[in-house]
Amino acid sequence: MAEIIRFPAGRPVPAATIPRQEFAALAELALDVVDRIVALLDEEDGSDSGPSPAAPIGGVSDAGAPNPK
Repeated sequence: MAEIIRFPAGRPVPAATIPRQEFAALAELALDVVDRIVALLDEEDGSDSGPSPAAPIGGVSDAGAPNPK
């Protein structure tokens, strides 16, 4: 552990303003990446837990119980 790399490089990174549509696209991409990582981890573990029990607000979860608003 001779080398320690600090994130974000030890200095503040200024925030930039982006349009809502670009933010939504980036958020969707981030969710797709997380879904892929979870799928790879499940594949490595040999488990097939199926779909997540999470559901949209007001929707029905995989467990069959309504999701509270």
